[in-house]
Amino acid sequence: MGQKIIDAHMHPGFNDTSSIKEAKEAGIDFSLSGLAKDFKRYNIIKAVAIPVEIAQHFVAGNKEIKNLVLEHPEMFIGACTISPLKYKPDELSAIEDDIKKGIFKAIKLFPGYEFFYPNQEECTLIYELAERNKVPILLHTGDTSSPKSRVKYSHPLNVDDVAVSFPNVKFVLCHIGNPWIMDSAELIYKNDNVYADLSGFVVGKANWAHIKYYEDRLNTIMRGIYYSDTNIDKIMFGTDYPLVNYEFYLKFISKLDLTKNEFKKLLFENAAKFFNIK
Repeated sequence: MGQKIIDAHMHPGFNDTSSIKEAKEAGIDFSLSGLAKDFKRYNIIKAVAIPVEIAQHFVAGNKEIKNLVLEHPEMFIGACTISPLKYKPDELSAIEDDIKKGIFKAIKLFPGYEFFYPNQEECTLIYELAERNKVPILLHTGDTSSPKSRVKYSHPLNVDDVAVSFPNVKFVLCHIGNPWIMDSAELIYKNDNVYADLSGFVVGKANWAHIKYYEDRLNTIMRGIYYSDTNIDKIMFGTDYPLVNYEFYLKFISKLDLTKNEFKKLLFENAAKFFNIK
């Protein structure tokens, strides 16, 4: 058996129109059975399942992930989402109930897609909930897939304020803030409670035609890791499935200049420890 893998960032929104289109472009059999085959083929032990980033539909998105977790706990770790600008008190209470039941083990927020900064007052009750229940906050950072989004809200440096204000909450910089990878590296180095995942660097019909872009991103990721000797212990593998297929993304990540032991941490051990996977 090869290296065990945990995908710390994926969106199995099998009923979402945009995801279906993206999966087709990536050449993915976008179905539960297709995903199960990929898990077996690439030795993926678990995946963190996250709703798609549609704020007004976050309740429906959470319900879809909840059903997947309840029906297939052997495959998925559930992450819920909530709109800091639009949620109602009973919706936040419902999320806390599901967290207490062990259904959701993380909360994902989407600054950039929604126009809020992570340190806005509207987010405070969400962070307090996370602290109370000892679950991490996953934050979209860096570039977005929509031209209608506003990336000033998703710059990773915006997370520093809340990392300092909520030292008992773990924050994950999704996509390690790409293209602001070195800014993310500073936050990971500076703050004990800040982590990152390496999802979302490749999108669509992946091939090596964009080799210069891939080489540049890989080199920058390595510079971020070199920035602190401990950074590799706080970075997790993720794909942003279904934006890219597993075969290509694993080949892309495998080109990082890491030792076998470092790859073991990146692909499995860090996420297993972070999400308390036995």
